Amino acid sequence: MKKKSIIIIVFSSILLLTGVAFFSFFRFVHLSNPIEIDGVSWDTRTEGKKEIVYHIRNKGLTSITIKEVTLNHGKQPKELALGISYSGHLVQPGTDDPMIKFMKIDAAPINPMLNPKEITEAINRKENTPFYYGIKVEFYQEPIKSMTVKYMYFGFLVTKKYNLEELWSVEN
Repeated sequence: MKKKSIIIIVFSSILLLTGVAFFSFFRFVHLSNPIEIDGVSWDTRTEGKKEIVYHIRNKGLTSITIKEVTLNHGKQPKELALGISYSGHLVQPGTDDPMIKFMKIDAAPINPMLNPKEITEAINRKENTPFYYGIKVEFYQEPIKSMTVKYMYFGFLVTKKYNLEELWSVEN
């Protein structure tokens, strides 16, 4: 009887500790904020369209994959793309740089940010290392005030809202 009680207590303790560890990790993932929007650039096309690129960095511990981006409380942009720079130049709209590629928003992961030494080493190796990332949007309904990004981080779907009104005023 004692042996059975000890086994139940040990098994229960292991389950409890596993649950606490999982819950703590889950809270860490949802409370952390690996995506940082640290700049903006735009280009007004000849037909009057304005393409806007929000420069983003991954300050997290692992890669993230963006799944969805909406603007101003759930509105879909007319165009949405992930831009990746393999050249050391920031991602910008309207560029002719062949080392800046635009693709579907979920086509590639966003790797953790490289430090300056890693960037220099990668440039010297002349590999196709992604350096900078951007989210390109076309949106004409109203000024962009907020962006909501849904992304995968450590296997969990996370949703974060960014207030862009305080940072940059880009009139459409």
